[in-house]
Amino acid sequence: MNVKETRGEILDQLSRLLTLNHDAEKGYQEASENVKDNELKSLFLGQSRQRAEFATELDREIRTLGGEPDNGTSITADLHRAWINIKSTFTSDDDKATVQECHRGDQEALDTYNTVLQETDLVASTRELLLRQKQSIDSANSTMARLALVV
Repeated sequence: MNVKETRGEILDQLSRLLTLNHDAEKGYQEASENVKDNELKSLFLGQSRQRAEFATELDREIRTLGGEPDNGTSITADLHRAWINIKSTFTSDDDKATVQECHRGDQEALDTYNTVLQETDLVASTRELLLRQKQSIDSANSTMARLALVV
């Protein structure tokens, strides 16, 4: 395990998570616009708000550590959201496809959080913040996995 210990490396990893949460916020927002079911709309909007809150927390943490947060989304996520929009247009079972894509996105987020937590030497307060966020994403991911089976 190659542990990232310099302040710059830690800030890079936190910035990576910040971008990830901005991506998820926008992705869930667009997912809410793509589904017909009102309960799914509400669930997706709640997830979007939660990821916005996570981004705010990470922004604050980056500033506390002396960094300057980047508040954009990644090009990959912008393309992924466009793909979700295209897929939902052509799929007869679009609510299910959208739920499956949210599940996939959450799984990628969990993988990224795990990598950062395992490979970065974080102060206790930052580690606790990331663990709390990861737990919430894990819960959302489990919900998406269950919904993908029944929608």
